[in-house]
Amino acid sequence: MRNSLRLIAVSVALWFGSGVSIANAGIFDGQTVNYQYYFPDLSTPYAAAANGNYLVDSGVEVANVVDGHGTIDFGGDGFVISFTDSSSFSSAAFNGFVISDVSSTLNSFSSFSLVSNTGVMGTPTLSFDSDHLYVNWEGLSFTGGDLVFSVNSIADKDNVVTDTISAVPEPETYAMLLAGLGLVGYTARRKKITR
Repeated sequence: MRNSLRLIAVSVALWFGSGVSIANAGIFDGQTVNYQYYFPDLSTPYAAAANGNYLVDSGVEVANVVDGHGTIDFGGDGFVISFTDSSSFSSAAFNGFVISDVSSTLNSFSSFSLVSNTGVMGTPTLSFDSDHLYVNWEGLSFTGGDLVFSVNSIADKDNVVTDTISAVPEPETYAMLLAGLGLVGYTARRKKITR
């Protein structure tokens, strides 16, 4: 009996000590978004950009922000625009892009902000609604560097934020728990046979 209790204690300690992993799926991870560049206004799509639908995975999604300048990499709860050269955006009512929830699978956007800017001289105008993110950088210049954007969403009418970490044990956690329980069962059976 004493050995069984000791084995249970060791199994539990190993399970907790294994560093129970927590899965953190961001707003964009595994989702499909639409990228559309507009110039000179929001009713005129601009053809010299990699407009289209993109499945967010581990790589760069948009290879041509506009006119061969820059890339966009979505991930987690935001995206990064990287410019490798310098130029400027013409002045117009709208010279920028819109990110849209194509399949209506993303939760409603609740905030949108520029976290870091080493690529554009000045600050682009940001706006959003529940399904769209707007970046208007008309009249601004850019140089080699990055813009890092952060996005938050709301799960439901009760304003439960969905981009928080949810505790989801990884498969190896379950495997370790089952192995510990198997050892306890084996020990108990062996002890019963020897009596």
